[in-house]
Amino acid sequence: MDERARRLLETEFPGLESTADALTLAWALKGICYQAWGSEPSRAARAAACLRTLFEAGVAAADADEVEALAEWTAGIASTTRGQMSDAVESFDRAAAAFRRVGKPDPAAQTQVPKIMALSMLGRHEQATACALETQRQLVALGNLAAASRVSLNLGGAYLRRDDYAAAARHYREAAVLFARVGDHAQSILSDIGMADALAALGDFDEALRMYARARMRAVQRRFDVSVALADESIALVELARGRYREALAGLESARRSYAALALPQHLAIAEKQLGDAYLELRLLPEALALFEVAIATFHALESPDEQAWALAQRGRAQTLLQQGDADASFAQALTLFVAQGNDVGRAAVTLARAELALSRDDVAGAVDLAQQAAQAFGSAGQADGCARAEVVHAQALVQQGRFAEAAVAFDATLARARAQRQTAVQVRCLTGRGLVAQAAGDTGAAIGAFEAAIELFEDQRRALPGDDMRSAFLTEHLRPYQERLRLALHGGDACDVLTQLDRFRARSLEERLCEESAPAADDDLHRLRTRLNWLYRRANRLLEESGGPAVTSAEVLRLEHELLERARRGRLTAPRRAGEAASRFSVDTLQRALADGDALVEYGVLDDELFACVVTPGGVQLVRQLASWSKVLDAVRSARFQIDTLRHGAAPVRRHLAALLARVRARMAALHALVWAPLSATLGASTRVIVVPHAQLALLPFAALHDAAGALGDRFDLAVSSSARMALRGLGRPSLPPRRVLALGESSRLAHAAREAQAVATQFEAGAAFVGTQASVATLDAHGRHADVLHLACHGVFRSDNPRFSALTLSDEALTVERAESLGLKACTVVLSACETGVTALSSGDEMIGLVRAFMIAGAARVLASLWPVDDDVTADFMARFYGALVKGAGPAAALRAAQVATAREHPHPYFWAAFTLYGGW
Repeated sequence: MDERARRLLETEFPGLESTADALTLAWALKGICYQAWGSEPSRAARAAACLRTLFEAGVAAADADEVEALAEWTAGIASTTRGQMSDAVESFDRAAAAFRRVGKPDPAAQTQVPKIMALSMLGRHEQATACALETQRQLVALGNLAAASRVSLNLGGAYLRRDDYAAAARHYREAAVLFARVGDHAQSILSDIGMADALAALGDFDEALRMYARARMRAVQRRFDVSVALADESIALVELARGRYREALAGLESARRSYAALALPQHLAIAEKQLGDAYLELRLLPEALALFEVAIATFHALESPDEQAWALAQRGRAQTLLQQGDADASFAQALTLFVAQGNDVGRAAVTLARAELALSRDDVAGAVDLAQQAAQAFGSAGQADGCARAEVVHAQALVQQGRFAEAAVAFDATLARARAQRQTAVQVRCLTGRGLVAQAAGDTGAAIGAFEAAIELFEDQRRALPGDDMRSAFLTEHLRPYQERLRLALHGGDACDVLTQLDRFRARSLEERLCEESAPAADDDLHRLRTRLNWLYRRANRLLEESGGPAVTSAEVLRLEHELLERARRGRLTAPRRAGEAASRFSVDTLQRALADGDALVEYGVLDDELFACVVTPGGVQLVRQLASWSKVLDAVRSARFQIDTLRHGAAPVRRHLAALLARVRARMAALHALVWAPLSATLGASTRVIVVPHAQLALLPFAALHDAAGALGDRFDLAVSSSARMALRGLGRPSLPPRRVLALGESSRLAHAAREAQAVATQFEAGAAFVGTQASVATLDAHGRHADVLHLACHGVFRSDNPRFSALTLSDEALTVERAESLGLKACTVVLSACETGVTALSSGDEMIGLVRAFMIAGAARVLASLWPVDDDVTADFMARFYGALVKGAGPAAALRAAQVATAREHPHPYFWAAFTLYGGW
């Protein structure tokens, strides 16, 4: 043995180098490679590398052919662990040829066993089956039943990938029996997992889960890490089919991490794509699409046409939901690959996706036909989950066609099977459809029962999700039963019921986030990403100051922001569910009792094109219908904001036109008042304090600036904004703290007035502290913010419409983003964001408003004062002096805001100057 080979063996496999016989040593390394294949793939690869080195070193000249055969055999195994299946096939064939040259037919046949799997992964299913049958014939003739049983295992995998589940189960069962006889625990476990996979595809989820659990337990006991990961992945896929998304996400992420640690690229890529499948179900659409894009490229590089086709089909579904025009092309590419492989289930999946696309395009007849085709194809293959989904789409299309009786039969049949298989997501869709059918028939009681059952099941799914981003996205896609339940309440005319149903799906994720315990401990990678991002932000700010041009978000910034959010999200997937206070069940009576005389809450809602409102006072709840056409209100809001934005770049350029601009904006505000407020006047009566719960774009409206002949609302009411009635109730139960300890930060590197403003605020309070310049930092906030009763931040603010979670306040050391601000850990303080557009949010269905206001409330603040547009520096300084002057004298935040607005409006009557700031959370 030469010195190079000896050193390698001493390093990698101490003890083997003393073996006198080089051929014996080669067989020992082959044995190590096989033993480690399913538990330590990297060790298997090292054994293959050592064997290759021995062969190249010529340590066994007399047995060169046999050593070469062993080197090629193990090289094939190493290639499979790297996902290089074409290389693996070639290595296995060279190994077989070398063994035949030395007259060893048994090992020659054994080299073809792993080749079956490699061919199957390459989508060469006919060749894989032919190879398996011939190899098994040879091994049986040679009396090698142990190796013949491994052929049965790989045959099961080949049939499973071809979606012939009955044949797959038969071969897996045969393999399991044979492995049990010869005591091969590793292969026996894999056989059980494979058989459970086939049963799961056939819809026998309970038996499949029992088999997975047993196989996983055995794999853990014997430390077969790959088998543990395979079991975790398979269990997660059953949970995904059942709509148990938290369990599915945790299992997929656990498997993904294992595959990454074991350096198994093929398995890792599949797990990443399956995580994308879960994201797609939860309607995290951009995130799912990003995973599918990576998966498609990876599977192409790994020569995995099966997996590539599935990723293309899923990409098409994501593109459909995002209303992107490329969905048809994705489906066409997927179909081409499925047809080439003879994959009928894959073709059915594309047909179903096209049915969903047709339904979204109002091609109802096309959707009916395509969904029927898909259901028949899934049924022929025995693919239970696909069949159920196709039947739901078919029934939904029948409803849109007005074929209610047929739809009812279809929903009932699918619902019965989904209940038997405990497929929650399918049940929710069937119950929603059943409610629509009952509604169309005028059976209000049955419709309410079906919608309530759908909502109850859905709530169980949604509540369990790890993270408010998932809960919010998931709710957006499943609003239909809530909306129809609201429609029935409106039809009934019961104001309390209408308010209850309206608030049922409004800002739910925010409330649940506030009920959760604090976030888990920081992750080193998250810290690294934040550090890099802050460096890039500072660099961009320097370039912006030097050029004077518009801010540009670099591709690296966008990539790192996405990576940071995804890293944080994945950290939540496997984290244990944290206990917190239970989200309250909203009660209109409790809300009324929390209101004092003169208090009111106005919650707006929209259904179809009707804007309506529920007005709550201590004396009762009133429903005001037909306030205005929502489309007309949207036009009025856009027009009003356009007039305000004429001063966006300051008053100086338009000073000589100020009188005309004031007249225009007042006309727009008067028009809005007539649409959204005047119809409520009688209902509000003598109220002097009002919490407004806006709907969608109404959140962009400065309600204080709405006016009629009697003047502006800001002259008559203490106003506050809340995202929902239940959040208003929470705010009423958490009054802001008296302003004893005040912390003011003024970041003056970009805004010269900020330091003066912060110092002026601090000097008004006995226990006021100002930190300016380089001390106006996130580090200062972390150190002192949690003790403050009032927190004032005077700095530059940026709203990011492209990624609202990275809207930020620019402090001296780093950007205080939404994502970062949520972790500040504040008291029930009042936060004043004296910066531009800090109250602007990204709107979504369900009125989940993502922005800095929400972030500070999650951090613990009771009240947040924030701006709806860029503010004038000098006027804002005076405005804040008036606000804090009133606060010092004992006024609450809403009353102090009103005083500052009234005084500022006398000097600067255009709403741009005095109406930008809105109070969130309560009075």
